[in-house]
Amino acid sequence: MPNSVLSQPMSRNTRYVEYVDIFSQEGIVPSAGIKDNILLFDTFNGINPLKKLHYANPAKIYQTINIYLIEGECNIEINGKEEIVKKDTLVTIMPENTLKIRFNSPDVQFFIVVLYPKLSSQIYQEIGLTYSNVRLSLHHFISALSSKQKQEVFDTYNEIKHDILAPDYEFKEAYIHSLLNVLEVRNISIHQYNPIPLEGDSNSRQYDVYCRFISLLNKYAIEHRTVQFYAQTLNISSKYLSFVCTSYSKKNASAWIDEAVIQKAKALIIVHHNSLSETSDILHFPTVSSFSRFFKRVVGITPKEFAHSQL
Repeated sequence: MPNSVLSQPMSRNTRYVEYVDIFSQEGIVPSAGIKDNILLFDTFNGINPLKKLHYANPAKIYQTINIYLIEGECNIEINGKEEIVKKDTLVTIMPENTLKIRFNSPDVQFFIVVLYPKLSSQIYQEIGLTYSNVRLSLHHFISALSSKQKQEVFDTYNEIKHDILAPDYEFKEAYIHSLLNVLEVRNISIHQYNPIPLEGDSNSRQYDVYCRFISLLNKYAIEHRTVQFYAQTLNISSKYLSFVCTSYSKKNASAWIDEAVIQKAKALIIVHHNSLSETSDILHFPTVSSFSRFFKRVVGITPKEFAHSQL
């Protein structure tokens, strides 16, 4: 997995980049964080820690990013589309979006929570929901914050930051998780979107298999489209994997794989502007015709028709 921003801008012929950590650039220091789990950024000390990102190339993210803009105005480019965000706004950007963050207003004030996939999965599990990059990929949410909501998320953020920076104490990690659970529930309420309800025992081995399968999908769907591959990687049978997926999402493993491939195909077409031939090649289809047949079977229209619908 790459650890820095792309060295060259994405173009029509750029090979598909799986994920990029735009926050790992030299000179970008978080306000607080736990490695590979959570990063916090804010302007409370009068410094904009993400100002350097204004000069960075667009990058495909694999984290969930919550931006709470409390003063000023900023421009955020998501999948090539510029979003102008005003004060008192929450922006949640889900994994697999292509992102360029611009903070243009000199009076901008914000705090940001960056959640890595493993921690996001744990949080959703703890609040009784499932977490799926595949289901929410290429989505972002922009919602106004009421005065009460702004104060609630601000207080929760400060408490999370305080405890991350505090010396270790018994149950510290559990307490931080509980605060993140509260923050996520508030975010869901602000955006009013519907995550996937959890329909099984979140503490069971089955749920662990389900989460690991989703994680593998995001990593390998470009190259592997068989249930057998994922079952073997998880050291379980194909039948058991499909049973687990159906238990938690009402979709079998094959349907999840198809959806993951389609999401990546759509990203290549509408975000990276790849041709159908390039997309077919990147996704390891033997021919453009076989890719087109697969796309139409899953989506209901051909990839060419899909591309034209996005113009």
